[in-house]
Amino acid sequence: MILLTLLGVAFVSALVPVLNLEVYLGGLAVFGDDAGVWDVVVLSGVAAVGQMAGKMLFFLAGRGVLVLPKRLRHDGAKPPSPRRARAAARLARWQERVEARPWLATGFVAVSASVGIPPFAVVSVLAGTMRVPLVVFAVAGLLGRWARFAFVLAVVGASTS
Repeated sequence: MILLTLLGVAFVSALVPVLNLEVYLGGLAVFGDDAGVWDVVVLSGVAAVGQMAGKMLFFLAGRGVLVLPKRLRHDGAKPPSPRRARAAARLARWQERVEARPWLATGFVAVSASVGIPPFAVVSVLAGTMRVPLVVFAVAGLLGRWARFAFVLAVVGASTS
């Protein structure tokens, strides 16, 4: 039951920024049984899978597969503002770089997923927009999130022992 709840909390926290999964994991480490290495591996893996399921929705929205609410998208009826035009030009340059160097996208997604800078929700949308392959996004994001959550569980668990 703990793993299923963790999966659900991880999914929702991927979509709702004010729900912090790291705090939830810290609570599991503090108030749960003493976690061994395998417990940390399993708990962080479940948390990573739940988070990536949620972030996949951001990725698919960036790709255009999911339709965003009207207030979050540009309908193209009116010309974009100069600010949006500059952002679109920068995005096009980055897309060229990513296409020329696939490892760049993998590293960028993995670093954001593990460190959180830039925010992984933003990177998820950008990865979809820049047409990063789904498998690359999923694997790099999953490994980065897994490392992040294992670190949180290990540090909090070690500090309470």
